Amino acid sequence: MEGFLHALYEYAHDRCVMPYLETWEYRRTTYDLEEDWTVFRSTLTAEQTQSLNALLSRERKAACLEDKAIFCCGLSIGVGLGRL
Repeated sequence: MEGFLHALYEYAHDRCVMPYLETWEYRRTTYDLEEDWTVFRSTLTAEQTQSLNALLSRERKAACLEDKAIFCCGLSIGVGLGRL
């Protein structure tokens, strides 16, 4: 079952997520984000950059696990509603 959920999650992530993010709010939030990160990182020392990278990596992993949990819950709700 885990493999099936993983395949569905990957499919949804690769094929279905972007249309939902094509909104004004998402574009406004992410506008110039990469440039702002570059400017911010240029002010850091090597040690600070390493610490920041480690922290961001942990944060991304947590966010990925949260996304997968939300997906599984949504799928479970959908299956439950389909049985009604």
